[in-house]
Amino acid sequence: MNTLRHATVFLALLAVLLTACGRSAPTHFYLLDSGQPPLTADALPAISLGIAPVSVPDYLDRNGLVRRSDGQARLEVSELDIWAEPLGQGARRVLGEVLAARLLPRGVDVITAGDRQGEFELAVALERLDGDTPGTARLQARWQLSRGGEALDRGIYAAGEDAGMSSASLVAAQSRLLQGLGDHLAGRLLPRLTAGR
Repeated sequence: MNTLRHATVFLALLAVLLTACGRSAPTHFYLLDSGQPPLTADALPAISLGIAPVSVPDYLDRNGLVRRSDGQARLEVSELDIWAEPLGQGARRVLGEVLAARLLPRGVDVITAGDRQGEFELAVALERLDGDTPGTARLQARWQLSRGGEALDRGIYAAGEDAGMSSASLVAAQSRLLQGLGDHLAGRLLPRLTAGR
Protein backbone atom coordinates (compact mmCIF):
# COMPACT_ATOMS: atom_id res chain seq x y z
CA MET A 1 0.00 0.00 0.00
CA ASN A 2 2.83 2.33 0.94
CA THR A 3 4.63 1.54 -2.31
CA LEU A 4 1.48 2.29 -4.29
CA ARG A 5 1.07 5.62 -2.52
CA HIS A 6 4.73 6.53 -3.21
CA ALA A 7 4.34 5.56 -6.86
CA THR A 8 1.19 7.69 -7.17
CA VAL A 9 2.91 10.69 -5.56
CA PHE A 10 5.95 10.18 -7.79
CA LEU A 11 3.80 10.05 -10.93
CA ALA A 12 1.86 13.17 -9.85
CA LEU A 13 5.12 15.07 -9.26
CA LEU A 14 6.49 13.86 -12.57
CA ALA A 15 3.35 15.10 -14.38
CA VAL A 16 3.67 18.53 -12.70
CA LEU A 17 7.35 18.77 -13.66
CA LEU A 18 6.70 17.78 -17.26
CA THR A 19 3.86 20.31 -17.54
CA ALA A 20 6.08 23.07 -16.11
CA CYS A 21 8.91 22.17 -18.50
CA GLY A 22 6.54 22.25 -21.46
CA ARG A 23 5.59 25.90 -20.94
CA SER A 24 7.54 28.45 -22.90
CA ALA A 25 7.96 32.14 -22.23
CA PRO A 26 5.12 34.22 -23.68
CA THR A 27 5.60 36.01 -26.98
CA HIS A 28 5.22 39.81 -26.84
CA PHE A 29 3.98 41.77 -29.86
CA TYR A 30 4.98 45.43 -30.37
CA LEU A 31 3.73 48.35 -32.46
CA LEU A 32 5.51 51.64 -33.10
CA ASP A 33 3.56 54.60 -31.72
CA SER A 34 3.24 58.06 -33.29
CA GLY A 35 1.97 59.66 -30.09
CA GLN A 36 -0.63 61.60 -32.15
CA PRO A 37 -4.34 61.90 -31.42
CA PRO A 38 -6.76 60.98 -34.24
CA LEU A 39 -7.20 63.75 -36.84
CA THR A 40 -10.43 65.06 -38.30
CA ALA A 41 -10.98 67.43 -41.22
CA ASP A 42 -14.21 68.82 -42.67
CA ALA A 43 -12.60 68.95 -46.13
CA LEU A 44 -9.23 67.78 -47.37
CA PRO A 45 -6.90 70.39 -48.89
CA ALA A 46 -5.93 70.45 -52.55
CA ILE A 47 -2.21 69.86 -51.90
CA SER A 48 -1.35 66.23 -51.17
CA LEU A 49 1.78 64.43 -50.05
CA GLY A 50 1.98 60.69 -50.65
CA ILE A 51 4.36 58.67 -48.51
CA ALA A 52 5.86 55.78 -50.45
CA PRO A 53 6.36 52.42 -48.70
CA VAL A 54 9.32 52.80 -46.34
CA SER A 55 12.24 50.56 -47.25
CA VAL A 56 14.23 48.76 -44.57
CA PRO A 57 17.56 46.92 -44.82
CA ASP A 58 17.47 43.13 -44.92
CA TYR A 59 18.84 42.77 -41.39
CA LEU A 60 15.78 44.64 -40.04
CA ASP A 61 13.25 43.02 -42.37
CA ARG A 62 12.25 40.30 -39.89
CA ASN A 63 9.70 39.68 -37.17
CA GLY A 64 11.91 39.95 -34.08
CA LEU A 65 13.31 43.09 -32.49
CA VAL A 66 16.97 43.57 -33.44
CA ARG A 67 19.84 44.62 -31.18
CA ARG A 68 23.52 44.96 -31.98
CA SER A 69 26.25 43.65 -29.69
CA ASP A 70 29.97 42.82 -29.64
CA GLY A 71 31.09 46.14 -31.03
CA GLN A 72 28.05 46.41 -33.31
CA ALA A 73 29.13 43.45 -35.48
CA ARG A 74 26.84 40.79 -34.02
CA LEU A 75 23.05 40.96 -34.23
CA GLU A 76 20.65 39.57 -31.66
CA VAL A 77 17.15 38.92 -33.02
CA SER A 78 14.49 38.26 -30.41
CA GLU A 79 12.27 35.22 -30.89
CA LEU A 80 9.76 36.30 -28.24
CA ASP A 81 9.61 40.09 -28.71
CA ILE A 82 8.33 40.62 -32.22
CA TRP A 83 6.72 43.28 -34.40
CA ALA A 84 2.95 43.06 -34.82
CA GLU A 85 3.32 44.50 -38.34
CA PRO A 86 6.26 44.68 -40.78
CA LEU A 87 8.74 47.32 -39.60
CA GLY A 88 8.58 49.32 -42.85
CA GLN A 89 4.79 49.40 -42.66
CA GLY A 90 4.88 50.57 -39.04
CA ALA A 91 7.44 53.28 -39.83
CA ARG A 92 5.29 54.51 -42.73
CA ARG A 93 2.21 54.62 -40.49
CA VAL A 94 4.01 56.58 -37.75
CA LEU A 95 5.56 59.05 -40.21
CA GLY A 96 2.17 59.52 -41.86
CA GLU A 97 0.46 60.24 -38.54
CA VAL A 98 3.13 62.70 -37.42
CA LEU A 99 3.24 64.49 -40.78
CA ALA A 100 -0.56 64.63 -41.00
CA ALA A 101 -0.76 66.24 -37.56
CA ARG A 102 1.80 68.89 -38.59
CA LEU A 103 0.79 69.47 -42.22
CA LEU A 104 -3.00 69.11 -42.40
CA PRO A 105 -3.56 72.35 -40.45
CA ARG A 106 -1.20 74.02 -42.96
CA GLY A 107 -3.20 72.85 -45.98
CA VAL A 108 -1.45 69.59 -46.92
CA ASP A 109 -3.21 66.20 -47.03
CA VAL A 110 -0.92 63.25 -46.18
CA ILE A 111 -1.61 59.91 -47.91
CA THR A 112 -0.08 56.70 -46.55
CA ALA A 113 -2.27 53.92 -47.88
CA GLY A 114 -4.14 52.78 -50.95
CA ASP A 115 -3.51 53.42 -54.62
CA ARG A 116 -4.13 57.17 -54.51
CA GLN A 117 -1.04 59.18 -55.43
CA GLY A 118 -0.13 62.55 -53.99
CA GLU A 119 0.86 65.64 -55.91
CA PHE A 120 4.17 65.31 -54.04
CA GLU A 121 5.84 62.05 -53.00
CA LEU A 122 8.07 61.40 -50.01
CA ALA A 123 10.36 58.37 -50.16
CA VAL A 124 12.05 57.24 -46.93
CA ALA A 125 14.71 54.54 -46.63
CA LEU A 126 15.55 53.40 -43.13
CA GLU A 127 19.22 52.50 -42.94
CA ARG A 128 19.09 51.77 -39.23
CA LEU A 129 16.39 51.45 -36.57
CA ASP A 130 17.68 49.14 -33.87
CA GLY A 131 19.14 49.05 -30.40
CA ASP A 132 22.49 48.08 -28.96
CA THR A 133 23.44 46.19 -25.83
CA PRO A 134 24.49 49.33 -23.91
CA GLY A 135 20.82 50.30 -24.23
CA THR A 136 20.80 52.95 -26.96
CA ALA A 137 18.25 53.11 -29.79
CA ARG A 138 19.51 54.50 -33.10
CA LEU A 139 17.83 55.67 -36.27
CA GLN A 140 19.38 56.64 -39.59
CA ALA A 141 17.30 57.39 -42.67
CA ARG A 142 17.58 58.89 -46.13
CA TRP A 143 14.62 60.76 -47.60
CA GLN A 144 13.66 62.43 -50.86
CA LEU A 145 10.78 64.71 -51.81
CA SER A 146 9.68 64.51 -55.46
CA ARG A 147 7.02 66.03 -57.68
CA GLY A 148 6.21 64.49 -61.04
CA GLY A 149 9.36 62.34 -60.84
CA GLU A 150 11.63 65.36 -60.23
CA ALA A 151 13.59 65.45 -56.97
CA LEU A 152 12.92 68.68 -55.07
CA ASP A 153 14.79 68.04 -51.83
CA ARG A 154 16.57 65.23 -50.02
CA GLY A 155 18.57 64.58 -46.91
CA ILE A 156 19.88 62.22 -44.26
CA TYR A 157 18.57 62.16 -40.71
CA ALA A 158 20.26 60.40 -37.79
CA ALA A 159 19.45 60.35 -34.09
CA GLY A 160 19.84 58.19 -31.01
CA GLU A 161 18.56 58.06 -27.47
CA ASP A 162 18.84 56.02 -24.30
CA ALA A 163 16.47 53.07 -24.50
CA GLY A 164 17.27 50.92 -21.48
CA MET A 165 17.53 47.18 -21.88
CA SER A 166 13.89 46.06 -22.00
CA SER A 167 12.17 45.45 -25.31
CA ALA A 168 9.26 47.71 -24.34
CA SER A 169 11.63 50.61 -23.64
CA LEU A 170 13.48 49.95 -26.91
CA VAL A 171 10.24 50.14 -28.92
CA ALA A 172 9.20 53.32 -27.08
CA ALA A 173 12.57 54.90 -27.92
CA GLN A 174 12.33 53.79 -31.57
CA SER A 175 8.85 55.33 -31.72
CA ARG A 176 10.21 58.64 -30.38
CA LEU A 177 13.05 58.56 -32.91
CA LEU A 178 10.55 58.13 -35.76
CA GLN A 179 8.43 60.93 -34.29
CA GLY A 180 11.55 63.13 -34.34
CA LEU A 181 12.13 62.23 -37.99
CA GLY A 182 8.51 63.15 -38.75
CA ASP A 183 8.90 66.52 -37.00
CA HIS A 184 12.14 67.18 -38.89
CA LEU A 185 10.53 66.31 -42.22
CA ALA A 186 7.48 68.47 -41.52
CA GLY A 187 9.68 71.52 -40.95
CA ARG A 188 11.86 70.77 -43.93
CA LEU A 189 9.08 69.91 -46.41
CA LEU A 190 6.44 72.53 -45.59
CA PRO A 191 8.10 75.41 -47.51
CA ARG A 192 8.45 73.20 -50.61
CA LEU A 193 4.90 71.89 -50.39
CA THR A 194 3.30 75.31 -50.00
CA ALA A 195 5.58 77.39 -52.27
CA GLY A 196 3.64 79.45 -54.80
CA ARG A 197 0.31 79.25 -53.02
